[in-house]
Amino acid sequence: MTSLLATLVLAQAAAGAPPSDAAADFTWTPIIDAFAQYAARWPTDAEASNDFSVPRVHLGAEAGWRGASARVLLEGVYSTQGGALVGVAGDSVVVRLREAWGGYRWRFLEAKLGMVPTLLVPELEQAWRFRELTPTGLESNRLMAPADLGGLLLGHLPADYGWVGVGVTNGEGYASRELNPGKNFEVTAAVHPLPGGRFWPVTLVASAMFGSTGVVESATQRYGGAALWSGRKLGVSLSGFGVNGYQGDATKVGYQLEGGVRGELFEHLLLAARAQYFRRDVSRDDWLLEVLGAVGVRVAFLETFVSVVRTVLAAETRAALPGTDGTELRLVLRVRWPPLQP
Repeated sequence: MTSLLATLVLAQAAAGAPPSDAAADFTWTPIIDAFAQYAARWPTDAEASNDFSVPRVHLGAEAGWRGASARVLLEGVYSTQGGALVGVAGDSVVVRLREAWGGYRWRFLEAKLGMVPTLLVPELEQAWRFRELTPTGLESNRLMAPADLGGLLLGHLPADYGWVGVGVTNGEGYASRELNPGKNFEVTAAVHPLPGGRFWPVTLVASAMFGSTGVVESATQRYGGAALWSGRKLGVSLSGFGVNGYQGDATKVGYQLEGGVRGELFEHLLLAARAQYFRRDVSRDDWLLEVLGAVGVRVAFLETFVSVVRTVLAAETRAALPGTDGTELRLVLRVRWPPLQP
């Protein structure tokens, strides 16, 4: 037995690392992200309403070991989707996979495979950070999904100048099955032009996505960019994206403009404002404008907000999206772990 143990130790030493180093190199982080909300709505074309809801429940973990990484993220979602009135066990909250991927980084190259986060949407959220108030317009208008089945390849630029990435995904988003054999291709770059100092949060983003959706393989393209300040206590975002193909119609051409600012004062006071304009089809009077303002408080891993959202729609858009035009008052609570670092 002694000889066997000695042989194992010598073999480990020959490999260049003692047994204790392997455990020291392993890291893992639990993930908790949950929203609770009370919302009162006064639409211009329907009766007023109010309700309590749980817009998001995320539970998961991320682990890393010597360049290898993996992440599993579970998401709670109401079982009634797509306008259905009855889901699983009434309208209960069921669990589905949001992310499930494995990856490896070697020097400046990083690859991920599985149900992966897409490249652009998470980068835009780094500047906004208050996802409990509203998602990016690309996500809320269903122009791009935040995650999908596929693979990513990223090249990290030297001296912390940012990264350039390529993604190949099914194109239907993580919540839908693949409806055609075509794949979506995304190319995104996020560059810090002034790294290594107080202006590191300045980020310039350029992105293009092309592919198809639906059983008829309707062509879709998204292209544009953003200028961001992704600081800890201050975030500013300005973005514009062109839209070719929307809601299964390849002939629709539109664009989306969005701007937001959020800040933290006195360590706990939170302020946020955001506006988006989405021209759904430039050939028609089909557009929506959404303006949001919010004030909140952060204590440790808890964030709570009071927000007001005003949404204005063109007459043609109002007919397509009944109940959307109006004013909404929200009281939102978020539990976030790990908490934001100073």
